[in-house]
Amino acid sequence: MTPTAVQIPVQSFRPGPFALAQVAYRSQLTVQEQVTSERRRLARELHDGAIQEILAAGLAIDLCLADAPAGSPMRAGLEDARRLTATALRRLRSSLQNLREGACDEELPELLRRLEDPACRFDVSLEVTGLPVPLPEAVRRTLFHVASECVFNAAAHGGARHVVIRLSYGPGVIALSVADDGHGKLKTLRKIIRGEVPGTGGGYHTGLADIAARAEEMGWTLRADRSDLGGIAVRVLLPVPATR
Repeated sequence: MTPTAVQIPVQSFRPGPFALAQVAYRSQLTVQEQVTSERRRLARELHDGAIQEILAAGLAIDLCLADAPAGSPMRAGLEDARRLTATALRRLRSSLQNLREGACDEELPELLRRLEDPACRFDVSLEVTGLPVPLPEAVRRTLFHVASECVFNAAAHGGARHVVIRLSYGPGVIALSVADDGHGKLKTLRKIIRGEVPGTGGGYHTGLADIAARAEEMGWTLRADRSDLGGIAVRVLLPVPATR
């Protein structure tokens, strides 16, 4: 008896929708992990390399400035060099912050609420008035950095126990103020903001000097006054960007 061959139809395997979704999800996770790893690597290189070298250059310039005669061409050249290094340092630090944080999808009020930390030894509260408007990411980041630097300065140098962040959306203008009840020295703060304190461009008082320079670059108005809480209030005014 001759055996009879049995033909079995061969069906090509086609993954179902769920399997395809799993593959796509795993692929997306792999890409995100690679991007995150590369951002961290670049951030480490930036922090340990260029930023430290420019910071050292700024400190060296400050030492030379201390010995340069007032009104001399050498001193004028050193002051120009200090401004250039301060600008480069500020921009590199901004790039470093962006690399560490990644994309920022939160609106400004949500960003500022990060500073309302119940674990802090001092109280930070946020007050928002007016109708919020969407802002470019660079504007949101910069305003958040202004607020966080002012909060840190109020606690670390002013001994504040209570800080109020006020964000106001008005007709054609946005106002951000950080008021505290500390004992900071207003005259000194104003000098730091203007860059008149020795060492500002080389590593000392860089936080306040950075936000003042950044505000000037973006065409904003920044000023420091006495606050209604008894301490200092730093206020930033900026025009509302045109919406499309």
